[in-house]
Amino acid sequence: MNYFIDRKRMGIAEIFSGMHPIFSPSNDMNAKDTVRLMCEQSFRTRAKIASGINRAISRLTQDSTVDVEDYLNDDIKNLSENPVRADNLNDLLPFMKWLEELHRVNSLAVERSQYSLNDAANHMDRAAGELLRSCSSNMMWQNITFIQENGGLLLNLTERFWGKAGLFFPDVETVFEGTFPLVGMLFCVEAEHTDSGFEFSFVVNVEFGTDDMELRTLQNRNWLRLTFKCGSPELRLSLFDYGKYLLDFGKCGHGFIEDWCSEAISKEQSLGNPSMSEKEQELLPLTKILRIAYQIADVFVFGDGDHSPSDVAIPGKILELLGNRYRFSLYEKLFKETGQQDLYDLLAEAVDAWGEDDMEAISNEMWNFARMLHAKEREDSVREFYDRLIRMMLDCTSEFEGISRLYGTYSEAEKRMRSIIEPKLTENGFTGSYPHYRRRKGKKGEYISVLTSNVNKRTVNGIMTYYFSISAAVKRLERRGKRKSAEYFVSGVPFESTTAEDCAIVYDKHTKYAELGGIFDDESAEINIDIFEGIADENPTADTADGLLKYVDVALDAFKGRKMPGWYRKKRRKSSVRYKNEITISGTIMKYLPFGLYIAALVMGSYVVCDRFFDVNQYIPAADERTALVFSLLIGFMLTIVITALRMRSLRKRIWRY
Repeated sequence: MNYFIDRKRMGIAEIFSGMHPIFSPSNDMNAKDTVRLMCEQSFRTRAKIASGINRAISRLTQDSTVDVEDYLNDDIKNLSENPVRADNLNDLLPFMKWLEELHRVNSLAVERSQYSLNDAANHMDRAAGELLRSCSSNMMWQNITFIQENGGLLLNLTERFWGKAGLFFPDVETVFEGTFPLVGMLFCVEAEHTDSGFEFSFVVNVEFGTDDMELRTLQNRNWLRLTFKCGSPELRLSLFDYGKYLLDFGKCGHGFIEDWCSEAISKEQSLGNPSMSEKEQELLPLTKILRIAYQIADVFVFGDGDHSPSDVAIPGKILELLGNRYRFSLYEKLFKETGQQDLYDLLAEAVDAWGEDDMEAISNEMWNFARMLHAKEREDSVREFYDRLIRMMLDCTSEFEGISRLYGTYSEAEKRMRSIIEPKLTENGFTGSYPHYRRRKGKKGEYISVLTSNVNKRTVNGIMTYYFSISAAVKRLERRGKRKSAEYFVSGVPFESTTAEDCAIVYDKHTKYAELGGIFDDESAEINIDIFEGIADENPTADTADGLLKYVDVALDAFKGRKMPGWYRKKRRKSSVRYKNEITISGTIMKYLPFGLYIAALVMGSYVVCDRFFDVNQYIPAADERTALVFSLLIGFMLTIVITALRMRSLRKRIWRY
């Protein structure tokens, strides 16, 4: 068969693309214009570009593990001996022409490879073909396993919470040398359909190490090209109830919906629409809209820097969704019955804007939708909508009952964590079950939840690392009923049904929330599980789960009103997350400024009243009306500053900081 993808050429392009966007294949300028643009930049930018080029060329020419001699011309080798400087970027034209040609050849190779692969996919079962296409794009640099089975080869891909998928290649004609199962990381797959069947070639890195992926592509060692002829591939698929898994992980509200959306979209991208149940397909458009709204809120509306609706780039797939007016009309009942008609109206206006091909209006409406949804979350006014949507999401996945090895590893991690943390909470009067615990103190509900991070990491040596932290919250309770039959509620929700995570996105004067530990502190609890069930040679590294107990002590002290300990305060000063978005210096000033103005008006009013009964100027020579006005405003402003300073100082001593 024809091999189109050149691993080393692709790796060289990746090294330069990661250095600066101007060297990426997406740069549509020619070499001459690119050099001219670089020369027009500031000296600092030119120096940064020159330094990056020198580092990249050094990696290609001086690293003894790299073998790319045949890919470098004399101009590139000369740059390794005479490093680029910020003041001679105009000499880079030969280099840019070489890089431009490299990108052109790579692009042509990818197109030819994809054409051949699509042709092969079109001649096999549709579901298997969709997964094969996914292997060539979405699955790159993912852990895979090859197993010999019944005269064929079974390829197992990385398992996700939505399920695990694989391809079985029957009637394999090739006799392989080496040991199976074969575990590695997939770089690329090429396929070809012939009159006699199919031919495949998988390029796999079989090294368990820590070298970065770019460097690995340039090395000769630990690479394997698995080539074979076979019959028509068959899809091996197990679909899981990922809605139930997310509930077991302690997800609820916004957190559950965001993770469910990610899993549903990943499932569609990997397997195509045929893999989705009818109910999943019905929810998919709304799923994608909510996910883009969360991203807009995080990055543009409430992220760092100044942004406007014009900065929002709406993906093409979202635009296609907006074109399906009938599909969106099905969601109107959901929004209306849960009191969120105003949210639906914004989506309806975005649909109308799509019909008029008004991209600016679409960006504005999606921006407004993200802002309103975020504001409603903070006010805790979308609880009914979220509860209804979560029930629908759970109903979508309840029919899938596969057994997940990935979920099994989490169960092992959960069992270890529970044995450590639950006795501590039980002896302090908390009730509930993992991962959510609660206790009532008078009219206050106190909550602790054990959080599993969304950035759980599967390392190249086959070990899954789970990161744990805890969240703590306090919420005022409402008492309903007579003394003996009294029940306690939080905003209409029974106390026993509320968790710390329910308070995470709510901001009001009766709610306090904090996450303790966590990756942002570089001291989250880690639990390590062998994901390959013994295939990996190395043993998991030691767990650090017991380190989470000291954060439990911090939370218990905070419930009693005590200040955070010195070691924890020091960590908070260095952590990336400081306060809730609402608790900032500028926001606190604006909060107390009306009180300062009220005091200023009171002082000015006192002056006017006193001046009517006697001449104030006799006792205070400088006290004319203009001076009194300035003095009153100064008092009000200084009082605002003092209150803000005291408020911010008190926050520095409490865990309720974000």
